[in-house]
Formats: sequence, structure tokens, C-alpha cells
Amino acid sequence: MKERYKLFLQFSIPILKKYNDILKESNQIDFDDMINQATDLITKNKANFSFKYIIIDEYQDISFSRFKLIQKIRDLSGARLTCVGDDWQSIYRFAGSDISLFSNFEKHVGKFELLLIEQTYRNSQSLINISANFIKKNKKQISKNPMSQISDKYEPLKFIGFTSENLEQKFINEIEYLVDKYGNEPILVLGRHTFDIKNLIIQNGNSRIKYIERSGKLEVDGFEKVDIKFLTVHRSKGTEAKNVIILNLNNNLMGFPNKMTDDPILSVLLSDHEEYRFAEERRLFYVALTRTKNEVLLFLPSDTSIFAEELLNDNDYLLTNVQGRPKATLCPYCKTGRLVVRKNSRNGNNFLGCSHYPACNQTYNDINILNDELICTRCRSGFMVKRSGRFGDFLGCTNYQKCTYKINLSE
Repeated sequence: MKERYKLFLQFSIPILKKYNDILKESNQIDFDDMINQATDLITKNKANFSFKYIIIDEYQDISFSRFKLIQKIRDLSGARLTCVGDDWQSIYRFAGSDISLFSNFEKHVGKFELLLIEQTYRNSQSLINISANFIKKNKKQISKNPMSQISDKYEPLKFIGFTSENLEQKFINEIEYLVDKYGNEPILVLGRHTFDIKNLIIQNGNSRIKYIERSGKLEVDGFEKVDIKFLTVHRSKGTEAKNVIILNLNNNLMGFPNKMTDDPILSVLLSDHEEYRFAEERRLFYVALTRTKNEVLLFLPSDTSIFAEELLNDNDYLLTNVQGRPKATLCPYCKTGRLVVRKNSRNGNNFLGCSHYPACNQTYNDINILNDELICTRCRSGFMVKRSGRFGDFLGCTNYQKCTYKINLSE
């Protein structure tokens, strides 16, 4: 690490020096300069402030440099400090925010009184229950019990399975579903990354969806009167819409959660990582879920995000296809995973595998199981699928030859 630190300094210091030289030549300072220079000035001059109160909004996003400025003003003025924020929505570590300033409040400011604002006015109680249960799995988050008076008119979550070949059509189908159900209400489309929207649009020029990057507007053929906008989840914080669609919930390095870890060198520039796995990504997903007033549609590939899997498992949801039939059912072996469609890398054939692979390596070759689920009543771990024999059609167990149970269909 010592050699890596040296290498990092060799290329970063000249860049920083060049940046500062340009600012100096143009007689400018940046935002961090404003904060740090202000702190230095009031410390040096012992400014005489007459403030009685300091009120900070969005406190969950505060950085140590800004906190030091506030702390110095408070020391010089004796002002009382009031901070408003939600630690469940702290998502800007990359910009310098440090959630420990919130979660360890007493350590940094002294004795305090905690007042909880638990009444919410956007989400239904059912969505609040789901999202709160999700975020509170991290016991480091402050425990709250949000409440809403909004009636539960509809199921708050809908899961849509897709493949790369049918994603655009599935998306258009769901736009039609929302318009039929709610009318031409605004729709907010969210992605973990800016490039998520590009996966939605067919690249050969025949796409029915047009993305205007400058405004974030999505123009969908046949739904020109509907205000549809794409934002990253980070940019969506503070916004809301009648309905929300979350794209491409993949379980890979650049999926949601994003599994790209910071280089250890960045520990000298950013606050330390939290112990809880994907803590900030979990808060980011919570933000995505709570942008809606009605419902959230989650688009799931076969390799489904672990966050989406949690929602499915914790709330007894079944991933459904367009016809409403089960698209992912409980794995009869491990009893906790879901059967999802995967592709054999050797022959290109589709098969069903458990979402908890490699912990559970159960597979089924017949993906039609998803369309007409019938568990074998004898072995309880296979599925009854249609087959043909000398005496006509029958249902046979997928565990044949270990299980020979069958149901004759010709009678």
C-alpha cells in the first residue's frame, strides 16, 4: 500500500496543482474553498456572532468540512443547534457526506433531544411497511415507524421479468398498463446508473422509445401525452411522481446494488465504509422505492438483484409475466430461493436455476414449469410436466428416474 500511495500522489498532486493554479489565475475559488477559507477566517479573527439558533436542513448529507464550519460558528456564538434530516436517505458519500455525523450525533455535538417526524404524506402505508422493513435490516439506521393516512388502493409493487430481446416491448406494455389504470399521470423512470436507459432503447434505429438526454424526457410511441422522465436514483432524491419504474435490477458488478468497491487509497479522501454490507446502496434503493405516490414497477432480468430478491422473499411476491402466471416460484429444494430462467453457456439452451446459486445448485431443464406449476405430491421436490408415451399424454415428475410418479391425461 505504501508504494500505491506514492504512485497515487505522483499523478494526483500535479493535477491538483494545475487545478488550483487555474482557479488562482482566474481569481476564483470553488465550493470547498469557500467552506474551508470561511472556517479559517472566523477562527483566526474570532468573529463576534450574535446567532441564537443554527438550523440545518438535509443534515444527513453534511460533510466534515461543513460540520467544522458550523461547529466553529456555534463555539463563537453559543447558538443552539437544530438539525433536520433522514439517515435512511444518506446517499452522497462520494461527494463527502459522512453518515457518522448523523448516527453519532451526541459524540460530535453533545447532549441532544431526538424528535421523530413519522407522519408521511406521499406513500401508502403498505409501501411504507415494505420499504421501512427493507431499510431497517441495517441496525445502524435510526429506528423509526413511518405512518401514512393514504389508503392502500393498489398493490404497491409490481415485478416484471424481461430478457434483452423483449425489454422494450415489456416496457411499453407497462406504460400502457399504468395509463389504463391511472390515466396520463407523470411516470418517473429510475436507473442506478446513467447508462441504464441505453439498455432500454433498441440501437438499430427502429426503437419506439426516444430518449432526450438534455431534458431526461422519454418519448414513447403512442403515449406522447404522458410525461415520462428518466433520472438516476441519486438525482431523483427530493422528487416524486404518481408512478415509478426502476430499470435493470441486475445482480452484477454494475447492477443495483453496485458492487464496485472503492480503492483503499480513497479511504484518505472519503469517510470510512460502513460495516453493514451495501449500506449506502440499500439507502439508495430505499430512496428509489419511495419516490412514488401509487406504485413501483421493478424490471428484473433473469440474474436478479439481491435487493429485488429480498423484496420477493420477504413479502411473498411472485414474479409474473404479462399473462399474470408465475414467472419465478419457490425452489422446492432450499425452500427460500426462487426459480429463474438462465442460459446454458455451452449450448445456449434455457433452464431453470435457483436464485441462491451457488448455495443451492438445483436446476430444471423444462422452463414450462413456470407456466403451469404443479409440484409432485410424492417426492415434493420435483414438478409434474407434460410428456407423451405409448398410451398417450401424461404428467411425469422431473425427478424421473428417482421418482416414477405420473398422472395419466388420456383418461
